[in-house]
Parts: sequence; C-alpha cells; structure tokens
Amino acid sequence: MIETIDIEARIREAEEEFPGTAIDCYMLFEDHTDAMAMYEVARGAGLRPRISTTPRQAKAYCGVALLVQREEAPGMLQLAYEQGMAFENMIALDRQIDPKRDRYC
Repeated sequence: MIETIDIEARIREAEEEFPGTAIDCYMLFEDHTDAMAMYEVARGAGLRPRISTTPRQAKAYCGVALLVQREEAPGMLQLAYEQGMAFENMIALDRQIDPKRDRYC
C-alpha cells in the first residue's frame, strides 16, 4: 500500500484542470484479486464502487479499477487503510463514461 493520499486535493486539482466537468475517482490496483477484495469490503460497508476498466490516463499494472463517486472517495480510502486493503493509487479524473456512446439516433 502507498502513503496516505489527499484525495480532496486531487479532486480540487481535477476540477481546475477540467472546469465544468463531473469528476470521478478511480482506485487502482496491482491485480484484479485486490480490486475484487476491495469491492466486496466496500459494498459490505455500504459504499457503491463500480468495477471499471483502468482509464488510459492512469498508470497502473492492472486493467481493473474501482470507479468511485467523488463523494465516497474519502470513505473508500479510509476503509482501505483501516482494513489494510492492498491498492496502488487513487486518482481523480474528468468523467470517462460517455452516456451517448453506442447511440446512433
């Protein structure tokens, strides 16, 4: 596990870099086993992460990430630290999901 992350600062930086855009956070992992373990722990704690591919902007070993709503990001990190869950990093990016993707009309 890496040193303590100030996700609030990372969210502010992303808001400055991508003004007027929704910001999401991605928890990154070295392997899918760690990602799935964190997903189960988070869901059990009432958080709502989504399993996602790792965004291209992120530098990570594993292609699996957890997409975390910005409001839940501090809680995800706190839970990971308290439970000793293995993760590589958490980053804040502009929303990567295009709601119009695969719409042709």
